[in-house]
Amino acid sequence: MQSFDIVTIRLFLAIAEAGSIAGAARREHIAASAVSRRIHDLELTLGAPLLERRPRGVVLTPAGEVFAQHGRRLLTQVRDLDAALKHFAEGQRGRVRIAAVTSAIVGRLADLLKDASERWPEIALELVELYSAEAVAAVKEGDCDLGVVADSEDLAGLAVTDFCADPVWVIAARGHPLFSGRAIGEAVAFTAALDHPVISLHQGGVIDEMLHQAAESLGKPLEPSLRVSRFDSLRRLVESGLGVGFLRESSVKPYLTALAIEGAPLAESWARSRLKIVTRQAAPLAPAARTLLDFLERETAGLE
Repeated sequence: MQSFDIVTIRLFLAIAEAGSIAGAARREHIAASAVSRRIHDLELTLGAPLLERRPRGVVLTPAGEVFAQHGRRLLTQVRDLDAALKHFAEGQRGRVRIAAVTSAIVGRLADLLKDASERWPEIALELVELYSAEAVAAVKEGDCDLGVVADSEDLAGLAVTDFCADPVWVIAARGHPLFSGRAIGEAVAFTAALDHPVISLHQGGVIDEMLHQAAESLGKPLEPSLRVSRFDSLRRLVESGLGVGFLRESSVKPYLTALAIEGAPLAESWARSRLKIVTRQAAPLAPAARTLLDFLERETAGLE
């Protein structure tokens, strides 16, 4: 049996509702002869009459009743399919894969993704936590649609949007000599922090690399007394008085009252880094990813 198209089904249902070929032609804005020819070809294809022609119009044959029943179901499914695909095309539905550094997640990104998921419940958000270099690679290779990374990375070949300022802070146990005599929030010179035992975070991570490069330039190679891989572990060891540590502002401020720690930004310009949203330049974003990117840009515009 040959296939038949949606237009023919729609015309047949119009005939069934109007009770005549002429009435269906007027409703569908098509010549009556064209409608008649389509129905004739359809009946030949199916091998059964669908309409009984009468002087005042037409009525459906038993085969026509079955065809109309299934035709209505098919048109409903086509309309549902069209609506679903329209949501994809308009960026209201889909999947967005995001690679982000830890400091972005514990900072503003978590709340922003929650707001986005409530606004667009049919957009599935997939988040993976990576080092900055790994996140850049994931975006470049197409494994992720968006990345939130440190601006210290090589972002050549990527489209870059500002996300937020998130400078590096030094933290120590409350009452630590490093903060003695300093005003709250007063910047601390990196060289002064290096006079104390250092607890290292994420060996090979962005902050770790920045600290080692800065220490080398000062002629004071960084030799951490302890190494950890989690922010909570670093804050807890610092609170215990085992040394000073370095985290981004977003990972310090919320804990200054909850833990017995103090913190202040580093004075050096290299520590005043920012987080960036990156996407591939070579490939257009899928509509859902564009929706999320536009939302993040609006929500973070002008914020520090």
